[in-house]
Amino acid sequence: MNILGCLDRPSSGGYWLVGDEVSRLGPQRLGAAAQSHLGFRVSKLQPAVAHHPRLENVELPLLYAGVSARERHVRAREALEHVGLGERMHHHPNQMSGGQQQRVAVARALVTRPRLIGG
Repeated sequence: MNILGCLDRPSSGGYWLVGDEVSRLGPQRLGAAAQSHLGFRVSKLQPAVAHHPRLENVELPLLYAGVSARERHVRAREALEHVGLGERMHHHPNQMSGGQQQRVAVARALVTRPRLIGG
């Protein structure tokens, strides 16, 4: 998973992501390629963001990508509605079941509209 997610480089062979051999990309291009084309379902939230409502948590990958606040909000709403949590987007983690929190993690992976989702 680390190689697929561009976190590690292969020790032999090659891995191409949307036409680019990842072992030949510099750190900035590698990060940009991973951010543009990959999404990961991470269910455990860092303590710093775990207390925020679900909508804000789903917006985080878009914030890091430099997406405008308005677009982040629209796309996060769409992703939460897509996983059946539109009515719970303003709830906090302690107000949701484990299954609902898993669906939030899926929404966070989908919000960047990646070509590949892992986790």
